[in-house]
Amino acid sequence: MKKTLLVLFAMVLCAVMAAQPKVVGHRGCRYAGPFENTLASLKVAQAAGVDAVEFDVHLTADDEVIVFHGPQVPGVGKDIRTMTFAEARKVVLPGGHRMPTLQEWFRQGKKHPEITLIMEIKAQLSDEKLDRLVDTALQQVEQYKGKIKVEYTSFSTRACDRILAKDAGAKVIYLDSGVGVPDAAWAKARGYTGISYNLDAFLNRPEVAAQAREMGIETTLWLVNDYEVADWAVRHGIDYISSDFPEKLVPYIDAVKAYRQQ
Repeated sequence: MKKTLLVLFAMVLCAVMAAQPKVVGHRGCRYAGPFENTLASLKVAQAAGVDAVEFDVHLTADDEVIVFHGPQVPGVGKDIRTMTFAEARKVVLPGGHRMPTLQEWFRQGKKHPEITLIMEIKAQLSDEKLDRLVDTALQQVEQYKGKIKVEYTSFSTRACDRILAKDAGAKVIYLDSGVGVPDAAWAKARGYTGISYNLDAFLNRPEVAAQAREMGIETTLWLVNDYEVADWAVRHGIDYISSDFPEKLVPYIDAVKAYRQQ
C-alpha cells in the first residue's frame, strides 16, 4: 500500500512546495463503519493515527451538552435541540450506537492525549441557548484541563467571540464556505487562531491561504476525501485537512512525508 501511495504522490511532487498538512478525522471517522460522532467513530479515528478529531455539540432542551451533528435525529423525525437529554439518550443510532455526552467523549479522548479534540459549536434555536452551550462546554473542558487538548470551531462569530471572552487563551477556528469568506486579516483581528474553509472558498479567494501563512493563521481545508484534493492542500501549504476517510488519508500524508525526506 505504501508503494502505491508513493507512486501517486510522485505524480505531483514537482509542485509541492510546503510541508504536508495534518489530518483531522471529520465527525470522528465518518464513513469508516461506526456512525458519526459516536464513541466508536472516535476510537476508529484514534486508531487511524489522526492528528485531531472534529466533533459536534448541541444543547438539549433541558440544557445538557450532547455530541451529535443533527439537528434532525435519524429514525425519530425530531430536532435534537427540542429533545430532552433522556429522550436523546434513548435513541438508537444506525449500527446500534447512542449519542455520547461531552464527558464520555473527553474520557475516551484522554486515552490519546496527543490527539487534539476540535469541538464544533452548532447553531442553536436562540442566542441565549447558544451562549449557554458555549458556557457549559467550556466548564466541562475545564474539568479535563491538562488531560486533553481542545480547540473550538464554529460558523457562528457569536460563539467564537464568546469562547475568547471566557477563555482568552483558547484556540478558535472560524468555519465558513462559499465565495465570500473572510480573509486571514479579519480572523487575526478578531483573535481567531485559524480559519476552516471548503475547497470552493479557497479557490474563489486564492490569496487567503498565502496570507494566512504570512500572518500565522492556521488553515483547514474540508472535506478532503481523495488524494487529488490532498495534493492541492499540500501544494498550497494548508495546515490541516479534515476528512471523512482519515484511515485513508493518514497513510497517504505519511507517504508524502517519507518521500520528501528521501
